[in-house]
Amino acid sequence: MPQGERRKDMQKKILVIAAICVCIFAFSVVLVMPPVSAAARSSIVITGITPTELHPGDTRDVILTIKNNGAGDARDVRLDFQVEDKKNVTLVGRTEVQIPALNAWREKKVKIKVHVEEGIPNGVYVIPVKYSWYEYYFDPELGYYISIPNNLFYLPDGGSFWGNPVTSDISFTVKGSAIITIGEVYTEPVHVRPGYKNVKMTVQVWNTGGANAKDVMAKLSCNDKIKPSRSGADQVYIGKMTPGKGVTALFYVDIAEDVKAGVCSIPLIIHYKDTGNVESELEKNIEVVVEGKPKLEVLSHYTEPTNISAGDHVRLHVKVRNTGSEAAKSVSVRVTDAADAPFNFSKKSDDVGDLKVNKVGNAILEFSVDANATNKVYPQGLEIRCAGDPDAGNYTFDEKIQLEVFLGMPEGSPEEPSSSTPGFEAFISLMAILIISGFLLCIKKSK
Repeated sequence: MPQGERRKDMQKKILVIAAICVCIFAFSVVLVMPPVSAAARSSIVITGITPTELHPGDTRDVILTIKNNGAGDARDVRLDFQVEDKKNVTLVGRTEVQIPALNAWREKKVKIKVHVEEGIPNGVYVIPVKYSWYEYYFDPELGYYISIPNNLFYLPDGGSFWGNPVTSDISFTVKGSAIITIGEVYTEPVHVRPGYKNVKMTVQVWNTGGANAKDVMAKLSCNDKIKPSRSGADQVYIGKMTPGKGVTALFYVDIAEDVKAGVCSIPLIIHYKDTGNVESELEKNIEVVVEGKPKLEVLSHYTEPTNISAGDHVRLHVKVRNTGSEAAKSVSVRVTDAADAPFNFSKKSDDVGDLKVNKVGNAILEFSVDANATNKVYPQGLEIRCAGDPDAGNYTFDEKIQLEVFLGMPEGSPEEPSSSTPGFEAFISLMAILIISGFLLCIKKSK
């Protein structure tokens, strides 16, 4: 056989042998390929949760990383969060997440919204998750892709069975934080007015958070209108506050006389530490209602007679004005004792009535002057009163007026005192004689 034909024959044999090997390999792959129950399948798991630490009262977006850890592809992946009976940590909105396709070894991030109930204790809280999806694979016998539920398994003999649904939990660590809040504010007296001293302020302080607060210190930031009544009266050391605990903080302040009626805001600054010794500061405004107050003062006074002397009986007229910011009720004027004053009052007080703001009223008092009173200006005290609040008593205002006693006339002299000095009458008479004499002399010469 020629060498060229021998070579061609050899090539044909090699090709036949290669074809036979390929067929044998393909047939063996078909024979040894396991049914779906034993083949590589998909496996859906949650591999990441962000964040995992939450606080009481939080409503947060949580990112879940869903991964197919299996060698098979998955379709119509569903995660059903079992929150029907959950109260402490639950989901807001949808409770099922759907992913249309998740191929082998691939992952996808999804978002859920988680809510943590207020006031729950610290701890780890779980939400059960039920998984379902369809296996998606190529069936070499049928020649196309099919899908079956992930919990359906085929047996080698051709049968099948249903497995339990795949479940797992996602867990969150709930770590409470101290939340300091201000509650009710009370004052004693109830009605606070300008000029009040030692006003007691009661402030309710609460820890509404889920963790302890320690070294709690509350301090009023006073000003020139509202000042502490004494040293240290503007701050209170509270110490430790457990969750849900409320304490009463007491402060004592003085209200300035020139404070205008209305609402006054006083900053309350609270310093505290959490369980990790991290310091925090809270500032809240406390509102104190300052009501109006009458203010009474002597506008003017005069006496009858105008000039008083020893032994006189005198009527004293006192005009009173309300210069405050509230009407004065049941105003009265009374004299106060003066050690050196030579006055004996037969009418020591008089009622003025009610006085609106900027209105004037008149009181009349009567007294007699001692017979041996000397010429002098005497200070006389007056007390002006009006009705006040039931819990604070009446308002009193102390005023002073000046009363002058003039010298009296000697017995048997004219009623009006003389304004002449000794020798003055003789001088006037001499001048009159000289003028008349000169006048007469001029007339005589002219004749």
